[in-house]
Amino acid sequence: MTDINTLLVDAMNSEIEAKKFYLDASAKAQSNAGKKFFNELAQFEQRHFENVKKIIESRNENMEIELPDVAHDILSINSEVDGEFEPNKDEIISVINQAIEAEKKAQDRYKIIARIVDDESTKKIFEDLAQDEENHQKILEDEIYQLSNKGTIIWE
Repeated sequence: MTDINTLLVDAMNSEIEAKKFYLDASAKAQSNAGKKFFNELAQFEQRHFENVKKIIESRNENMEIELPDVAHDILSINSEVDGEFEPNKDEIISVINQAIEAEKKAQDRYKIIARIVDDESTKKIFEDLAQDEENHQKILEDEIYQLSNKGTIIWE
């Protein structure tokens, strides 16, 4: 079985890669809504990184882990807003599809960690992180639908 510390370090590194991915996607977006959308996703990934880093530090210092208030502040997309036209629609859809796959992998990783840790508070942290990644996936899927049907990005 994989060592929990290895999984944690891998998770932390994956969050940084996800942040870089979303920052790059922001640079590719031509609409302000697209840039804002990807920048905020990058910020969510940074928060996940910080949470996992704190867990690693706590484990290594044999300290009790406190539950962080992990990214429950995911913004909901209001489907009644018309959105902003994205001139770079096809490339952004491709980027979002890649992001959806990455979010699915992150969910799986956090679910595995949650299953193998014994400490209930740590388990809850990773269950929450998995839920956050699922929320990100749904947001991305909503944006693909919007881009495919209307050519716009909605992000308020």
